[in-house]
Amino acid sequence: MKTKVKALILVAAITVFLLVWAPWITDDYAINKVIESLGGPETSFNYLGGEMLVKDIPKKVVWLPFVRAIYFPSEAVWFVTFYGAFIF
Repeated sequence: MKTKVKALILVAAITVFLLVWAPWITDDYAINKVIESLGGPETSFNYLGGEMLVKDIPKKVVWLPFVRAIYFPSEAVWFVTFYGAFIF
Protein backbone atom coordinates (compact mmCIF):
# COMPACT_ATOMS: atom_id res chain seq x y z
CA MET A 1 0.00 0.00 0.00
CA LYS A 2 2.74 2.48 0.93
CA THR A 3 4.61 1.67 -2.27
CA LYS A 4 1.55 2.48 -4.40
CA VAL A 5 1.08 5.82 -2.64
CA LYS A 6 4.76 6.72 -3.10
CA ALA A 7 4.61 5.73 -6.76
CA LEU A 8 1.46 7.81 -7.28
CA ILE A 9 3.05 10.81 -5.59
CA LEU A 10 6.18 10.41 -7.73
CA VAL A 11 4.15 10.20 -10.94
CA ALA A 12 2.09 13.26 -9.92
CA ALA A 13 5.24 15.24 -9.07
CA ILE A 14 6.88 14.36 -12.39
CA THR A 15 3.70 15.31 -14.28
CA VAL A 16 3.45 18.68 -12.54
CA PHE A 17 7.16 19.32 -13.11
CA LEU A 18 6.79 18.61 -16.83
CA LEU A 19 3.77 20.90 -17.12
CA VAL A 20 5.60 23.69 -15.32
CA TRP A 21 8.71 23.27 -17.46
CA ALA A 22 6.88 22.46 -20.75
CA PRO A 23 9.99 21.51 -22.75
CA TRP A 24 7.86 20.91 -25.88
CA ILE A 25 7.13 24.66 -26.10
CA THR A 26 10.40 25.83 -27.63
CA ASP A 27 11.41 29.44 -28.05
CA ASP A 28 10.97 29.20 -31.83
CA TYR A 29 7.51 27.65 -31.48
CA ALA A 30 6.41 30.39 -29.06
CA ILE A 31 7.77 33.19 -31.27
CA ASN A 32 6.11 31.69 -34.37
CA LYS A 33 2.80 31.38 -32.50
CA VAL A 34 2.92 35.12 -31.66
CA ILE A 35 3.95 36.11 -35.18
CA GLU A 36 1.13 34.01 -36.61
CA SER A 37 -1.37 35.62 -34.22
CA LEU A 38 -0.22 39.09 -35.24
CA GLY A 39 -0.89 38.34 -38.90
CA GLY A 40 2.41 36.94 -40.14
CA PRO A 41 5.99 38.16 -40.50
CA GLU A 42 5.14 40.76 -43.15
CA THR A 43 2.52 42.48 -40.97
CA SER A 44 3.21 46.08 -39.99
CA PHE A 45 3.42 46.76 -36.23
CA ASN A 46 3.73 50.07 -34.39
CA TYR A 47 6.94 49.44 -32.44
CA LEU A 48 8.22 52.27 -30.21
CA GLY A 49 6.36 54.89 -32.22
CA GLY A 50 7.45 53.71 -35.65
CA GLU A 51 6.09 51.20 -38.12
CA MET A 52 8.12 48.00 -38.48
CA LEU A 53 7.47 44.60 -39.94
CA VAL A 54 6.89 41.96 -37.27
CA LYS A 55 9.83 39.90 -38.57
CA ASP A 56 12.23 42.83 -37.96
CA ILE A 57 11.24 43.53 -34.35
CA PRO A 58 13.59 42.09 -31.71
CA LYS A 59 11.90 39.36 -29.69
CA LYS A 60 12.77 37.98 -26.27
CA VAL A 61 11.46 34.76 -24.73
CA VAL A 62 11.22 34.35 -20.97
CA TRP A 63 10.40 31.09 -19.26
CA LEU A 64 7.66 31.33 -16.62
CA PRO A 65 5.91 28.41 -14.95
CA PHE A 66 3.34 26.91 -17.35
CA VAL A 67 3.99 29.54 -20.07
CA ARG A 68 6.57 31.20 -22.28
CA ALA A 69 6.40 34.98 -22.29
CA ILE A 70 7.33 36.54 -25.62
CA TYR A 71 7.93 40.23 -25.61
CA PHE A 72 9.08 43.02 -27.83
CA PRO A 73 11.51 44.96 -25.62
CA SER A 74 9.90 48.08 -24.13
CA GLU A 75 6.64 47.45 -26.01
CA ALA A 76 4.36 44.43 -25.58
CA VAL A 77 4.17 40.92 -24.12
CA TRP A 78 2.26 37.77 -25.08
CA PHE A 79 2.08 34.33 -23.50
CA VAL A 80 2.07 30.83 -24.98
CA THR A 81 0.81 28.24 -22.51
CA PHE A 82 2.16 24.75 -21.89
CA TYR A 83 -0.54 23.33 -24.18
CA GLY A 84 0.26 25.71 -27.04
CA ALA A 85 -2.53 28.26 -26.60
CA PHE A 86 -1.82 31.93 -27.32
CA ILE A 87 -2.77 34.48 -24.67
CA PHE A 88 -2.58 38.18 -25.33
